Amino acid sequence: MAYEEKAVEIVDDNAKDSPSKDKRFLVARQVTKHTRFVASVPALGLLIASIVLSVGTLVTMCTSSFEFIMGEIDLHQLSIEFVEDADVFLLAVALFILSVGLVNLFISDSIPLPAWLEFKNFDALKELLTGVINVMIGVFFLGHVLKGAQGIDTLWIGLGCAVVIVALSFFMRAVFKSED
Repeated sequence: MAYEEKAVEIVDDNAKDSPSKDKRFLVARQVTKHTRFVASVPALGLLIASIVLSVGTLVTMCTSSFEFIMGEIDLHQLSIEFVEDADVFLLAVALFILSVGLVNLFISDSIPLPAWLEFKNFDALKELLTGVINVMIGVFFLGHVLKGAQGIDTLWIGLGCAVVIVALSFFMRAVFKSED
């Protein structure tokens, strides 16, 4: 059942109580019906960001590959750049999924989506984003190490990354899993 139909049922049930409430509920229903499209602005923004990141990263990967073929960079440097590009692609896909999730939650739940892509509530979108942030932090540290970083700075960066990942993981477990 679509969100509009659910709202209409609730409004209709409540409108039976009093004729004066009827007009207020009809106005509230019309306002709510149209304000849900406010979510289309961030959904469109996330979609555009996803497309720009995907195309930009594809261009970067092609450029890196060409540099490798021309002998300007070695295989190790190419692999580092590809790992970093994979991280950006992951972010692009996550932004696309967030865009689809916003549309699904706020605008229309009648879009056919695979079961793994259906969002039941806004917290599911936040959980997805938190998980992607964790992975991106890990990939950032991997890229730092692959670039040959050593010493105390690498230790501090690793500890900082670990603290953030542990905090976000705890947050995910405490907040999102407690709701299940």
